[in-house]
Amino acid sequence: MDHYLLCKNPSCRFVLDLRVNGKSLDSLHLILKKCPDCGGAWTSTCPFCSQPLMINFLKGLPQSACCGQRLRGEAQAA
Repeated sequence: MDHYLLCKNPSCRFVLDLRVNGKSLDSLHLILKKCPDCGGAWTSTCPFCSQPLMINFLKGLPQSACCGQRLRGEAQAA
């Protein structure tokens, strides 16, 4: 079961947590079929290394747990 989805749009990369109070909401991605910020499609794989998406938060910002890359939109990363 995927716990996070990530917007595929490299300039957005909105993170959707599929859990509420530690419980998985399996159907949340069916309700939010597209990213609410840009309308992009979701992915459950890391955009940098193609591993299943696992996320850590460092100072409140999401980063890939598998390769440590920041999961921010490219426009914001500069």
